[in-house]
Amino acid sequence: MNITVITLNYNGAESTIKLLESLKGQTDPDFSIIVADNRSSDVEKLRDHIGGTAIHLIENGDNLGFAGGNNPALRYAFQNGSDWAVLINPDTWVETDFIARLKAVLGAKTGLVGLPLDEGGQTAYGGVVRWFRPSLGHAYGRISEEESLSGDYYPIGGGLAISKNAYQKIGGLDEKYFLYFEDADYALKAKRADIPVGFTAEPVIHHAVSATTRKLGSPLLLRYHYRNALYFNHKNGPASVPWLIWFWSAGIIAKQLLKIAFDIHPAESRAILAGVVDFHQNRMGRISHGKIKIGIECENLEDGQSRWGIGHLTLNLLEEYAKDPIWHDQYELYLYFKNSVPADPVLKNPIFKKRVSGTRSFNIFYHILMPLRALYDRLDWMFFPAYMLPPLYAGSSIVLLTGDVYYEYKRGSLPFRYRLAYGLFTNWAARSATKIMAISESSKREVSHLYGIGPERIFVSRLGVENPPASNENKYGQYILYVGQMFPRRSARESLRAFETIAPGFPDLKFILVGRDKYQPAVIAEMVRTINEKLGSERVIHYDYIESDRTIRDLYAHAKLFVYISSHEAFGLPPVEAAGYGVPVVVKDSDINHELFGDAAFFVRDQKDIAGLAATLKDALTNPEKRSYMTGQYAVLIPKLSWHEFAVRFFKQFSA
Repeated sequence: MNITVITLNYNGAESTIKLLESLKGQTDPDFSIIVADNRSSDVEKLRDHIGGTAIHLIENGDNLGFAGGNNPALRYAFQNGSDWAVLINPDTWVETDFIARLKAVLGAKTGLVGLPLDEGGQTAYGGVVRWFRPSLGHAYGRISEEESLSGDYYPIGGGLAISKNAYQKIGGLDEKYFLYFEDADYALKAKRADIPVGFTAEPVIHHAVSATTRKLGSPLLLRYHYRNALYFNHKNGPASVPWLIWFWSAGIIAKQLLKIAFDIHPAESRAILAGVVDFHQNRMGRISHGKIKIGIECENLEDGQSRWGIGHLTLNLLEEYAKDPIWHDQYELYLYFKNSVPADPVLKNPIFKKRVSGTRSFNIFYHILMPLRALYDRLDWMFFPAYMLPPLYAGSSIVLLTGDVYYEYKRGSLPFRYRLAYGLFTNWAARSATKIMAISESSKREVSHLYGIGPERIFVSRLGVENPPASNENKYGQYILYVGQMFPRRSARESLRAFETIAPGFPDLKFILVGRDKYQPAVIAEMVRTINEKLGSERVIHYDYIESDRTIRDLYAHAKLFVYISSHEAFGLPPVEAAGYGVPVVVKDSDINHELFGDAAFFVRDQKDIAGLAATLKDALTNPEKRSYMTGQYAVLIPKLSWHEFAVRFFKQFSA
């Protein structure tokens, strides 16, 4: 009887060598050994140990899993005269009379034979088939001949003898599993082909339980278990089982979403959900770790007429990604839109995978359709730049959070429904997001304190500034500029009052404001009208929005002064953009502005003090020495803030 012992190595050369050593001293040396290697990092140790012996080493060239790794060895064994091939796990050892006793047992059998595994105090004589379970059980009592005929038991793959006639009838193991369930599947396949499946009480294989698979990590193992359990049930179950798969899947999904909601082992639950999606999308075999798949919520880009901070950030991130072919090889970006894809040139690039939900409802898109589609797309990560994390999203996530959002929902002037949404879903993000993005160091400290987030979960990626050349055309003469949506915390109303105070002393000076009035109720239009009436000409000009980038650039470049006195700001991009054109800025005396500008700004301590604010504006207009100093400082400070560096810090998180 020609017997070949086959063992599969994957980064476990030391254990494999111990098995080979136990086989080396057999009382019956008349057998062959094949070691199949799944592209292990320690294969050189095996080569050195095997060199000069009769052991045959098959190097598969990649990690092909249990079935894919053993199948080439099975083919080789039976093509080279073996009557039996015996699969043994590499993290095992056998006694010196193992082969002699094995031949005595197999001489009276055919088909498939399960060998007992000593698992450290108890012996598994075979596996137990269990329907609608994420794992299979082991039988720790002897399996009778009657029980072996029932279809409820299978030989465990770590101690499986396969006869040549069985292999010729049913071929190798199903490689779709990659890991787990393939041995049970093989036994049921044999029984359907009327091939005997039996079990024996000896010889015993001594096994260090699951030493190989533990190296993969618990969440990944769970993903394989649930995916393969669904596949195994669908393929092999009784007639009713394939139809009930959908209900079982729904139950698994509901349970894991609840566990995520209550923060109970969320990483494991996300892995299980990914396994369910894998099965239903027929994604079998090895779970690929090629390109990292990143989703980005892009609803903030859809209304070009109101695209401010978040939309600006998102668009620049996409443009930086589009420029870098190295990132194209590393990351695959999925963009999620509510109703339509905007006409921006970068969004026409085929490197992006675009998903449009086709609804006008933000809540339906954000909290239902987008999370479900992201789950279906089997993303590795999802980026939510709009401060909120949908509870239905169950994968790894990055959420942008800022302190000003916290203050807005706590005591801002937004309608109640918006404040409620921010309160619920920003706190959910603080609790459940994998990572939190802050856009300045001061913002990181503030977010950590306000939301109670450990600083280790927060990374900083400061926004960028690009200042394309402006034209020489100046349609407005001398003017102070404000750009940004007009929330009460940004002091547009107080800035107008201060301008009204100094305007008589600067008869040629205008005040131009660009941004929507977010006061509740709106106040800016009436203030503009009354101030202009009082001053006797159109000294204050207000635009809700300016679509032309060239016009905005020109407004920045030719301003005499830029005013943006915000009490709560995570970054404050407009004054940084103005500084990029060398325009002196008037800002709040705060940590973020000292982080950005050092001492190169006119700082306001109390924006409610109109007289003090007016005095600061006057000084900023008439202090040539400080203005010149600030312009020189900006030439050094602003180039350090680039959108490319922002993108580098962002993408670095996916390999950290």
